[in-house]
Amino acid sequence: MGALPAHLERMRTHPDIAGEVLRLEYTAMSLNPNAKLYGRKTLLEFFDRVRPRDRACLEAFERELDMPWALYRVRRLFLVSAGGGRRPVMRSTERVDTGRPRQLAHRLISVSQRHGVDVERDPVYGRARAWLRPRSTAWPMAEELFATAPARVIDKQDDNFEPHWRALTSSPTAQLPLD
Repeated sequence: MGALPAHLERMRTHPDIAGEVLRLEYTAMSLNPNAKLYGRKTLLEFFDRVRPRDRACLEAFERELDMPWALYRVRRLFLVSAGGGRRPVMRSTERVDTGRPRQLAHRLISVSQRHGVDVERDPVYGRARAWLRPRSTAWPMAEELFATAPARVIDKQDDNFEPHWRALTSSPTAQLPLD
């Protein structure tokens, strides 16, 4: 049995722990869709509500989501060094508001619609995400989004983030009055 099947079996054996792991991945992916724990598929995609052991894990996950949520502003900088090589990505995550998932999603959707910004919505578990500045393909680049997720992520920002952000994003961009 490979690492993933063994991990899924352990999760099915311990559904409460599975619920927490699923929430951790879901929260991470709310702020960064590329944050899947196992390659191209999310852990949620490996569980089928029809199967009793999987259903127990999914119910534990839903209990984990029954907590206060937050609306986050997430910014990333993909910079290059003086020699042209890619530097480590710089990040800024800021909690803008807290509340219930539907309330925060509604706020994000209504403000985004007024400003012509599309919103991605997870109709099953409630996440909403609006990209003000989507990731491009060429470095250097800046990425900015607002997303709702369980309120378990702390505010954090890499050193010297703001001056680098201002330098790279000095051109006008979409703004949402959420913060």
